[in-house]
Amino acid sequence: MKKLVVLSLALLIVFATLLTGCSGAEQPAAQESEAPSVSAEETATSEKETETSAAVESGEKRTIGTVVLDGTNPHCTLFEEGFRSIVEDKYGDEAIVLDAVGDPETLINCISDLMSQQVDGIVLEACDDEAPIAILKEVKAMGIPVAAADMYLQTTEDEGLVLSQTISQNYEAGVAVAEDLIKRADSKEMNVCIMEMKQNSSGMMRVNGFVDTIAGHDNIKILEQSQPSADSVEAKLELAEIWVQKYDNIDAIFAYHDVVSLAAVQALKAANMLDGVLVYGVDGSPDAMTSIKNGEMTGTSKQQPDQMAISSAEDVYTVLNGGTIDHEWEVYIPTIFVDASNVDEYL
Repeated sequence: MKKLVVLSLALLIVFATLLTGCSGAEQPAAQESEAPSVSAEETATSEKETETSAAVESGEKRTIGTVVLDGTNPHCTLFEEGFRSIVEDKYGDEAIVLDAVGDPETLINCISDLMSQQVDGIVLEACDDEAPIAILKEVKAMGIPVAAADMYLQTTEDEGLVLSQTISQNYEAGVAVAEDLIKRADSKEMNVCIMEMKQNSSGMMRVNGFVDTIAGHDNIKILEQSQPSADSVEAKLELAEIWVQKYDNIDAIFAYHDVVSLAAVQALKAANMLDGVLVYGVDGSPDAMTSIKNGEMTGTSKQQPDQMAISSAEDVYTVLNGGTIDHEWEVYIPTIFVDASNVDEYL
């Protein structure tokens, strides 16, 4: 009987050893031989995702950065408010806000600064549509998700540099202004000056919408379509002053954003030429609203910068939280045409 017991125990030990060999010794070697090669960029992205996941599980605060195109523009103040409402108020995280001051080189330095601080995500309101592309490739390699807002960057969805591009309906904004001008002209001849900025893709969409809409109206003629020597208030005012001195038959001015329109108002007032001239812009800044209320500017297509920032920030958090963005790569936020008839709603 004892021999049978000993023999049974021996058989059990052998059987257990065989099972252990199938599940442990051979399998890892097979997995190693089948493992695909991983690039440095994929490794960095994976590590960043792991860190983010660990931060979420531990309740650790994340840091989200944004770069605004020009902090002196009230439009950017609203953008920042929308950004903070998501990062700080909704998620309780830390927000870093940097200012590109309308300068492409400063824009790149701001992005580099956010990289050095190892932020968890970026919402980018660029001041130039091409300048940040090269450094965004470095940001991608670090595994930091970026959502672009306001300025439409010269990149594609396939490149994967930004999660989304959230902008205003810029073309439609220009169309709305043109339609108001056509209505006010009422078939009378109108001479128009148009201020553009070719480096500003969103601004050019507005100009294109305006020009395309007036194209079929022979009574509306373009005296000049040009841009200032630099992206500064001083240069924009200088161009407006040149127009005022050059032409004595300006009936309307359309500018790609309100800062330029207000500069045009200032130049016209200084020359005692504002009376009877229709001045339009795009943005809906507080100063523009006051100017419309005072009977200086005629109208503007009001953007919703806070909504652009909110949409972009939510996209960053969707990815950080392991989700999938469920909307188109391009997101368009409606604009609202404002003139004397409805300006009180927005003051």
